[in-house]
Amino acid sequence: MCLTKDEVIKIFSEGFPGSKAVIEEVGDNWAVMRLPANTKHLRPGATVSGPAMMTLTDAVMWVAIIAQKGMQGFHSVTSSLSINFLNRPKHGDLIAKAEILKLGKRLVVGEVRLYSEGDDTPVAFSTVTYAIPHIK
Repeated sequence: MCLTKDEVIKIFSEGFPGSKAVIEEVGDNWAVMRLPANTKHLRPGATVSGPAMMTLTDAVMWVAIIAQKGMQGFHSVTSSLSINFLNRPKHGDLIAKAEILKLGKRLVVGEVRLYSEGDDTPVAFSTVTYAIPHIK
């Protein structure tokens, strides 16, 4: 099952009604999101903060799961998130690309790469595991 981008946007908006993150694309076992970085996402030195990058990482994996599992994915929760900061992100939009590596009944494991807009060099790399609840 792969929901359409519009279906995923609707579900995401229900879970995070105030989010400024934008769902760019969804597909079979992957998703891409954009965070329009503004001053609240910056730390001294005009770089996107680690907490902002971790939030986007978590959100894009959740979106990839929703695209595959629908409302069952909506109720999933992060059980593990490990992030490696590789390069200083530029001041500007942050792009997150998630790929699901294993889509199980109870666990989903994936990886996320973050990029500064317009740059192919990753600024961060994460592995993320989500727990999927059993819904009757």
